[in-house]
Amino acid sequence: MNTKRFETVLSALCAVSLALSIGAGCSKQKNETTTEVKGPNVEIMALHPTNYLGYVEIVGNIESPATVEFQAQVSGYLKSVSPKEGFTVKSNELLFEIDPALYEAAKSAAEAQLAIDQAKAAHADADLARNKELLDQEVISQSQYDSYDAAAKECAASVLLSQAKLNSANLDLSYTEIRAPYQGLLGEVNVRPGNLVNAGSTMLGSMNVTDPMWVSFPLSEQIYIMTTTNGVFKVTTDENGHESFQENDANIADIELVMVDGTTYSHKGSVFFVDREFSATTGTMKVKAKFPNPDGHLRPNQFAKVRIPAATYTNVFVIPQAATMQVQSITMAYVLGEDNKVSMRPLKVEYSANNEVVVADGLKEGEKIVLKGLLKLKNGMTVTPVTSEEAAKVKSDVQKETEANS
Repeated sequence: MNTKRFETVLSALCAVSLALSIGAGCSKQKNETTTEVKGPNVEIMALHPTNYLGYVEIVGNIESPATVEFQAQVSGYLKSVSPKEGFTVKSNELLFEIDPALYEAAKSAAEAQLAIDQAKAAHADADLARNKELLDQEVISQSQYDSYDAAAKECAASVLLSQAKLNSANLDLSYTEIRAPYQGLLGEVNVRPGNLVNAGSTMLGSMNVTDPMWVSFPLSEQIYIMTTTNGVFKVTTDENGHESFQENDANIADIELVMVDGTTYSHKGSVFFVDREFSATTGTMKVKAKFPNPDGHLRPNQFAKVRIPAATYTNVFVIPQAATMQVQSITMAYVLGEDNKVSMRPLKVEYSANNEVVVADGLKEGEKIVLKGLLKLKNGMTVTPVTSEEAAKVKSDVQKETEANS
């Protein structure tokens, strides 16, 4: 009886063990199958053809259209100096004043000498007129008359000389005031009131025109051909012989300026100068563009990138550069198949800049490509596609959960 019961219990335990073993195996197989089907999450983007305007960026140097250095043209002690050092000054604004007392005295002396010489000339002219009558009456000789004539001419020459000295005195007096020739930014001032300045040797300061500002940059032959032949530009010459880049619709082409921090300058510029030839040394041609600078954000000798339209592309796909990878110098991308398996595909790239790639061949409308994490994928791998919006939501949820737990 006991033996029979033991055999029954043993049979039951074996059956349960077998069932658990089979169940565990099935569960493991099911989990492995599910994992294999689901795959890692990848962010994808649907493709739609578009038209694209390609740009090139060239490092340029910002410069002032005009720079003036102030030197004293007369010697003397400085009476006053503009307090606007480092600030904008207006056209004709007084910047430096040299003590004018010495030059005012010289002007007064020149005026007095001119008055004396003019009086002498008037007297000599009167004597000449009287002696002309006496000559006609044969009261005096021709030789005597010639003496009066020479004296009158000498007095007239003295008047001219005195007038020239007065003009020189006026000019020297005007040099005691040094004014801004145009509106611009006054730089560092090297002198202070009371300093003795010497004509032609003392540097007082300098200023720059700051609105507009110029940006000069080198244009390679390749980019020149691209922008004028295959792109949106054409070079035109006005009635004064000045060359400029223009759009094909004859409007002045807009040029953008990218600052060193990556931001785009708020005002657009235009090319106004194209050099007559390429440099045999550098293989580039000098080009200048001008930009409005009403707020004074641009300063001379800054560096920035000039962004100019290079070419237009029609019916192309524009994808992020992060969605591509280089395999033996071939640009590749992962394309999502209908079974959620990814496959590598070579691309024909027409243009690449600003973290964007313009693809002319290798992709089709409606296809989806993987945007990120390409190095973790393999050809034929099954993935779980998520849109950019879904990926952003997951990232936001994870961040909120992390903040809540911290």
